[in-house]
Amino acid sequence: MRTLPCLKCHEAMALNAERKAGISIFVMGDEYLYSYWECASCQQWTIESYHDRFLGESSVHCLGPFSPEVGTECVRLVQACPHPGDKNCECASHHALYYGVPRS
Repeated sequence: MRTLPCLKCHEAMALNAERKAGISIFVMGDEYLYSYWECASCQQWTIESYHDRFLGESSVHCLGPFSPEVGTECVRLVQACPHPGDKNCECASHHALYYGVPRS
């Protein structure tokens, strides 16, 4: 089973239980896959960012921790998109999550 450590409390989060949403974003020829994880222990959010480079090595890193309010808003935006896995989607959710989290 795949896990990801929470960036706040370092508990292992399980893919099937704590990964709440995901979206694919197209950025200048590269693709970013953002996955949103909610820690069951501390309720903070960690965002896994997979960067699939058109030219070069792919990489994975994590963003956060984020508050429950930020995590819930990200999931709401992903759920509002008709095609979150389509990196070419031009909906408002894809624009809002261009950097993984909404910009204020």
